[in-house]
Amino acid sequence: MVNLSSFSSIHFLFYSLVISLSSSVICGGIEKDHEALLKIKSLITRDPYGALTSWNDSLHLCDWSHLYCGKRHRRVTYINLSSQGLEGSLYPHVGNLSFLRTLFLGNNSFQGAIPQEVGHLYRLRQLYLYQNKFKEVIPTNLSGCFNLEEIGLSNNELVGSIPKEISSLTKLTFLSLFNNKLIGGIPNILGNITSLELFSVRGNPLGGSFPNILSQWKNLREFYARGCNLTGTIPHEIGHLSRLTVLSLAINKFCGVIPTNISGCSNLEELYLSDNELVGSIPKEISTLTKLTVLSLFNNKLTGGIPTILGNITSLELFSVAGNPLGGTIPDTLGLMKSLKEIYFGGCNLYGTIPNSLYNLSLLANISLSDNQLTGGLYSAIGAMLPNLVFFFFQLWVNQLSGPLPASISNCTSLELLELGKNNYGLLIISYKDNLPSSIGNLVGLNTLSLCGNQFTGNIPSSIGNLQNLEGICLDENQLSGQIPDSIGNLPSLITLNLSSNMLEGVIPSNLGNCHHLLTLYLNE
Repeated sequence: MVNLSSFSSIHFLFYSLVISLSSSVICGGIEKDHEALLKIKSLITRDPYGALTSWNDSLHLCDWSHLYCGKRHRRVTYINLSSQGLEGSLYPHVGNLSFLRTLFLGNNSFQGAIPQEVGHLYRLRQLYLYQNKFKEVIPTNLSGCFNLEEIGLSNNELVGSIPKEISSLTKLTFLSLFNNKLIGGIPNILGNITSLELFSVRGNPLGGSFPNILSQWKNLREFYARGCNLTGTIPHEIGHLSRLTVLSLAINKFCGVIPTNISGCSNLEELYLSDNELVGSIPKEISTLTKLTVLSLFNNKLTGGIPTILGNITSLELFSVAGNPLGGTIPDTLGLMKSLKEIYFGGCNLYGTIPNSLYNLSLLANISLSDNQLTGGLYSAIGAMLPNLVFFFFQLWVNQLSGPLPASISNCTSLELLELGKNNYGLLIISYKDNLPSSIGNLVGLNTLSLCGNQFTGNIPSSIGNLQNLEGICLDENQLSGQIPDSIGNLPSLITLNLSSNMLEGVIPSNLGNCHHLLTLYLNE
């Protein structure tokens, strides 16, 4: 027969022992965290905002600022010291914070190496050490943090290669390593991280060809490899990334053609392929990317004109093909892109007239059509149709536009740059004629006014003195007459004034001395 009272006593003693042991383990763990955090503080040489002031023995560890403890075990699970102006090194004791899930130390001035002991934090899910001065290599034993979901090590001075061991982090969704000094290419084995949604290595001199991993990264949404010295062709597999929203491969050495099956990236919003060596034509298939807001293809070797069917991309906000020998005319379908804010078509061997449909793009802020073979004139109501213009660059050393400068341009009160002149290589006769409209003084946001090398006549309008933000005036090589208006002395920001090669007369305004920032003055014949 069992003695119930004895049985109960045994159970009571057993549970008391378990609770006692658990308490001692937890207390011991807290002491371990306490010691580790004070060690970390000891290597901080500068704390301008007092972020670590509360890290002392007079407060319980869980009451210290910039960290949180778990409710159950009362162990440190979260540290956020981002943007606190901290300087110093990261103590290896950080590896003793075994319950840590989040470590944010971004935007400080931590130096030295990232401690190998970080690899002991097997519960860690988020590691952000971006915008510091960490050097040496990325610890290979980060693979020990097998629960990691996000790694942010960008804007440091890390060297060596991207550790292949990272490929074992099968929960990783975010890997940002941009603006370091990493070499050795993009390891193909990273394709094992099938959970990856964002991958950024831009600004590293990695070298190598495009990794053969795209068919495995089915969840990828953003890919940034700008300025990485990558070579070879853009793989056909790019079209398998149906979830991709951003593809940035600018400033590399890619050759060959743009894959036509890029149309498979049906959710693509931003495409950056500029500053490469791509050839062939702009794929018409891009027209199916109806969510595209940025199409940047400038400085390649593309030919075959601008496909008219691209007008189907009504979501497009930035369209740049400058610096490609495309040829052809500006398609009239451009007017269908009602969301367009920026157009850069300079140096594309375009000919013909500017289509009237361009003037229907009421959101347009920046236009560059320089260095082409365009003819005709500007639409007289340009200012009324394009009231949001900020940047109007029409350098005319190849273009052969003619006619007066429309007075309606004065409606573009946000305009900062108006350049309708020729540059130093200009050989053709430019024929913008008639007087400068006095309403030009309404362009109160104007920073640069360049109308050189035309055939403007009459006086310089005194209203030019209303343009208080003007830093540069270039009206040389025209047929302007009369006196230099006194109002030019009202321009406090003026740095450059070029009125040479005109028919001006009279005296130099004495109040030109009020332009205290004036560095360059040209008044020669």
